[in-house]
Amino acid sequence: MRIALITPHYWPDVCGNAVTVRRIEHHLRLLGCTLDVFGLDSISGDSAADRIMAGGYDLCHAFHAHEGGTVARTAANRSNIPYVITLTGSDVYMACSDSRRDETFAALAGSTRIVAFHKDIAERLVHELPSISDRISVIPQGVQLPDSIHVKQQDDHFTFLLPAGLRPVKNVLFSLEPLAELAIAEPDLRLVLAGPVLDEEYAAQVIDRLRHYPFADYIGVVEHQEMGKLYQQSSVVLNSSISEGGMANSLLEAMAWGRPILAAAIEGNLSLVTDGVTGLLYRNSEEFYAKARQLMSDADLGEQLTSAAQQMLAEKHSPEREAAEYLKLYQEILS
Repeated sequence: MRIALITPHYWPDVCGNAVTVRRIEHHLRLLGCTLDVFGLDSISGDSAADRIMAGGYDLCHAFHAHEGGTVARTAANRSNIPYVITLTGSDVYMACSDSRRDETFAALAGSTRIVAFHKDIAERLVHELPSISDRISVIPQGVQLPDSIHVKQQDDHFTFLLPAGLRPVKNVLFSLEPLAELAIAEPDLRLVLAGPVLDEEYAAQVIDRLRHYPFADYIGVVEHQEMGKLYQQSSVVLNSSISEGGMANSLLEAMAWGRPILAAAIEGNLSLVTDGVTGLLYRNSEEFYAKARQLMSDADLGEQLTSAAQQMLAEKHSPEREAAEYLKLYQEILS
């Protein structure tokens, strides 16, 4: 089985799409698939479509309905190769409602199958495009569990880690005010922002604002293979996004590394975090402040949350299971 994977990002492996595709690629190879990856950050869409048409592939698998799906549709229109689209978030929440809407819907309409990370995302898309209801399925994201987890070295700091690319949808400025208020009572509090610059104007705003918050630091891009160290050095992992595509890799990885989560109560995060069970959710700055303070003062709560989260990962989010479900989907299409 020869598969062409199309992804908006592949180099470097610091964006969510790159992390997802690299994981799926690795485990599909273990299952015997022959794969080539076309990263649209290093090759144009037209060049990718031309190479796919000439490559003799059995099937295309595109990530992001607009970015990857448009390329897959071009190749399919010229060569009749079937293609699968995996929804990755900004397609459903942004590309389906802005100037890319027509192209996005055309790519979805032409696909053989569509995959969402969670049923809520699938239902949202079916509401927008009812014609695809019999072609959409749910495959939860997987996450690679670490071989071992070391207990965080005790120091004088309680560190909130926010791993996110700097762009408006990640809303990384949200936590500054409530954490500044909390830092008055808890001077050991620290906030670390880590991630690539994905929007230059927004990144400039973030860096300018951080000058007024001495407890906060932006450390830039951290290579994916180094993120485990960063998780282990943190006390709590944050997600303050306005929208997520169903399952943020950063939350899955935080759970895998045994770190409690405090996340915005948005549709995507709700697919992973059950408030008070596998993490804590907030709906406004007052809830954020209260729950951040609770995590700082109650170590037992953090341990309970991480234990439940890791049990959930083992049951539902293994990368082996994820790849096996994709392989089954491919086989259904090609049979």
